[in-house]
Formats: sequence, C-alpha cells, structure tokens
Amino acid sequence: MEVGGVMKIRGPADIGGADPVRSLGSVRIIRGVQGTPAAWRADSVEISEMARFLDKLSRLPDIRQDLVDAVREQIAKGTYETPEKLAKAIDNLLAELW
Repeated sequence: MEVGGVMKIRGPADIGGADPVRSLGSVRIIRGVQGTPAAWRADSVEISEMARFLDKLSRLPDIRQDLVDAVREQIAKGTYETPEKLAKAIDNLLAELW
C-alpha cells in the first residue's frame, strides 16, 4: 500500500483491511524502461549444474534388475571374471586413456 508517496510493506503480523479503492485519475503509470522495445531487457533463466545433473539422471534407462541379479550371482560364484572379460575391460580402459 502506498502512503504519502512511500510504499508501505506489511509483515505477516501487520494484518490490515483492504486497501482503499482509488480512481484511475489517482493511479500513476511508471515507465521502467525508456525507448524502443529493442532497448528493453529480456528475461533470462540460469540452470544450475545440479539441475543439469538431475536432468541427465532422469534420462537414464531403467535398471534391469534381472541383469543385476544375474551378475551378482556370477560374482558370488566366482564365474563372472573371465580372461575374455578382463581383456575387453583393459582394451576399453586403454581406449579411453588414449
């Protein structure tokens, strides 16, 4: 509410009645930006790194629990690690490093 040209800010404990109705003649129009529309400031949005991470996370495919359970079982039995899988893992690691 504006009081004597000064904006009065009410806090949560300052409960008052409704502001009085004013005629259109008493309303001032304030122009914040002068000039053509090209001079107006555009709205912008900034996306945090956490939001980007959460977006990528939400796009990951669903976990295939049956595959996870099968691999866990193979690891527990000692049959998961084979010379072929180890060679492939080393090849992939070297490819990423070079």
